[in-house]
Amino acid sequence: MNTVENNEASTRNNSANDTFIDCETFRNVMRKLAGSVTVVTTEGDGTFHGFTATAVCSVCAEPPTILIVVNRSARTHPYIHQKGVFAVNILADNQAHIANLFASKSSEQFANVSYAVTPRGVPVIEDAAAFIECNIDQQHEVGTHTIFIGRVLGGGAAENLPLIYHDANYARVAMI
Repeated sequence: MNTVENNEASTRNNSANDTFIDCETFRNVMRKLAGSVTVVTTEGDGTFHGFTATAVCSVCAEPPTILIVVNRSARTHPYIHQKGVFAVNILADNQAHIANLFASKSSEQFANVSYAVTPRGVPVIEDAAAFIECNIDQQHEVGTHTIFIGRVLGGGAAENLPLIYHDANYARVAMI
């Protein structure tokens, strides 16, 4: 593996001479980053909306805060922004079909999915490994995406193991 010997080469200030990794190499590298599969859900214009995501991260425990990263071209993006509340549903390892459904262009994603609605009007997928409901505390635009930083309002976890995404495939957690 190649390493950078001169740490000064990676500074916060990018110069005009800097070269960056190409998009395909970046995608190949990021495919090696295994992560839980989530469906981010919200409500807008009287309809429920959602999409499959792995760009979800804990920020801190005090106060409980997470972040999600959403492509601004995603059809759910404007509803998250408008509603100001979203849920992250961490799918169970038997819910790959739900991940595929919410990754599709289907306009009836919730038609065949069992869900409950929180008091704030956000759908939460039933039998998921866990869920977190948040309100937007901050948002930042980076490239083609928005980072939504959410203050956790509520959540819950089941005994189910999470569905994992690695190298463009779904997988189950193997006990370590």
